[in-house]
Order: sequence, then structure tokens, then C-alpha cells
Amino acid sequence: MIQRPQDDSKFQDPTKSSDTLTTVTCTGCPMGCQVTVSRGPGSDWLFNGAQCPRGEHHARQEMTNPVRPLTTLVPVRGSKIPLCAKTSEPVPKSLFWDAINHIHQLDLACPIHIGDILVENLLGTGIAVIATRNL
Repeated sequence: MIQRPQDDSKFQDPTKSSDTLTTVTCTGCPMGCQVTVSRGPGSDWLFNGAQCPRGEHHARQEMTNPVRPLTTLVPVRGSKIPLCAKTSEPVPKSLFWDAINHIHQLDLACPIHIGDILVENLLGTGIAVIATRNL
């Protein structure tokens, strides 16, 4: 079982910060805008610095429901080579480590084909786990 890192700044929740100002680097396009996020009147989020609409969308999602793509290697019974697998959609950060542990506990056996669905509904999210190679 993989354990969540105890002090991993990549997984800190910016919404729980006591700071009123947070900077989010947008990954929605190659520009990588630095979007400054603050709380406005009535606790609404205010966004500054986005060069395109994707910047504000990414920053809003990062502040309200951050998600990450998940790719991992999965052991396969009878194979010395692990299987490469990915999720069909990004996984909520709050479920990331539980999702990895769930995937690593799968009991898989050959043959597996690229595109095979290994899990249809990962942790009740509706997200599928898909094989990305033949084995």
C-alpha cells in the first residue's frame, strides 16, 4: 500500500490557507499564466493575470475542486512487466492516493489489451481506469 506523503507541498489545499492571496500556474495552455486568486466581497473568488479564459477556469477549478491526471504501473499476475494504466479523466486530489491504492490492489492476469477497461467506476467517481499497453 502506498502512503500519502506526510509533507508534500504539491498536495497542500490552497483553500485552507490563512493567506488571502494565492498564485496558481495555469496548465490549460502553453502560456502558463500566473493567476492570482484572492477573496473578494462576500467571499467570492477574484482572479487576475489570466491571459485567456482557460486561465480563470483552471484557477477556479484549482481552488474549488482540484483534479490531477493519474497514470501508474500495475503489477500483473504471471508477468514480470507491470501494466501501464491511466484514468479516463483527472481524479480529484482528495481521492488521489486512495485511487492509486485501489488500482494497485487489482488482481490482473494476461492477456490485457490496450484500451481494456480495468475499473469502470473508480471509487464511485464514474472515472474508468484504462490499460495503455498490451500484455
